[in-house]
Amino acid sequence: MNAETLQFLLTTFMELATLLCAYLALRLFKKSRWLRLGLIAVPLLLNALLYAVYQTTPFFYLGVILLLCLPFVWPRKSA
Repeated sequence: MNAETLQFLLTTFMELATLLCAYLALRLFKKSRWLRLGLIAVPLLLNALLYAVYQTTPFFYLGVILLLCLPFVWPRKSA
């Protein structure tokens, strides 16, 4: 498997994982706060790592999507 194929597969996987985790973290409002935060934080860190390795914009934009979701799942004391 060459580098371009690996990058394509990683990009596709991270796109699907980002959308799925963002959806689940925003929909699981009755579950654990830390579970919802973890669903956003793990793909965010993976996207940041892959952006640092490959320097391509899809990983950057996927990270921005997750950063925009982060305030909606941030644990509050009142919840």
